Amino acid sequence: MNSRNSAAEEQDLLCAVALNAMIPLANERTLQSAYYILRGRKANQTLQDVHLYTLYPYYRMFSRFPREDWEKIVSTLFQEGWIVPVDAAGMNSKPTFTVSDTGLQYAQQTYQKYRFDVWFAPFTQSDLSERIEPFWSRLHLMVQTISQMLQGDLGFIPVVSDKAAQRFVKTQLSEASMRIAWKEQLADELFRLWEPLEEDVQELLFSQLSGVGQVGKTMGQLADARQTSRSYLMLQFRFGLAASIQVLLEQSDQFPLLANLVTQSHKLDPRLTESAARTYALLQIGCEKKEIAAKRQMKESTIEDHLVEIALRCPEWDDSSYLPKELAKVIIETSERLGTSRLRLIKDQLGAEVTYLQIRLALARATRGAE
Repeated sequence: MNSRNSAAEEQDLLCAVALNAMIPLANERTLQSAYYILRGRKANQTLQDVHLYTLYPYYRMFSRFPREDWEKIVSTLFQEGWIVPVDAAGMNSKPTFTVSDTGLQYAQQTYQKYRFDVWFAPFTQSDLSERIEPFWSRLHLMVQTISQMLQGDLGFIPVVSDKAAQRFVKTQLSEASMRIAWKEQLADELFRLWEPLEEDVQELLFSQLSGVGQVGKTMGQLADARQTSRSYLMLQFRFGLAASIQVLLEQSDQFPLLANLVTQSHKLDPRLTESAARTYALLQIGCEKKEIAAKRQMKESTIEDHLVEIALRCPEWDDSSYLPKELAKVIIETSERLGTSRLRLIKDQLGAEVTYLQIRLALARATRGAE
């Protein structure tokens, strides 16, 4: 495959990813919403969209996706007639888009062509995407360090410059017993962890590792060698690491060393981000929204974001003081009747007495119930 064909495949794949991510957002969100999801923006609205539209595989897929590249993709989708702009529905609404029949056909064809069903399979929650980068940094550096230790040569330049990963590896190897364990068991655990993966994925992961006698290949070098696009290899790479993390979380006793490389959740409530967990702890002792905002010296809108996250992830929380059950039912019925989850459109129908927080909580609960 020459460079022109490789560039064409890269563009085709990125269009396929973007369009498949956009389909659930059509007539609901702006085009930028899909971009924020692919970049892995940590804003509460983006995280709620990921939950609401079940877009977990796309979250943080391309964390360094330049905006100019995104604009080229969007321009191509418009030129091909796969998406069509939709004007804002009201004074305070934002313009959105719809996906044409040919766009839906293209999305379906490329979903099968690029095996998205396989590469997306492990991504059933958003926090898995956030674990990938720290896990890989720790693993990559640990493999290099153990390789050098076995050779008796510690005068090497770390292949990973991330200071947090460096501190982690130093801590893991600070005790003599742990150094012995890592030297004796790392190869076996890593082989058993990756042996079930497809051969191409195994090779992709191993080829990027560095150690004595091996300099890890870059994604660009591997793409050239395989004559395929870098983004396609990134899908395989993310799949391999996500599948690995799942196994290590579920079978930590079988991989006592590698399981240590998976970032641990905070101790308050692992279902929530740490800040939302602190808000939840205050809710559980009877504090109200305004009181929590004052105690935590945060904006009330930030606490409302936490409430929505709690509604999404903590089914035991009783939110009736914020959202009476009858009102929740009315909100969901209105959303279904309008065929939308756009907050402004729902609020326009329900009137000023219904707050945006109540609408968000109702939609969050409905999303949880559908899982």
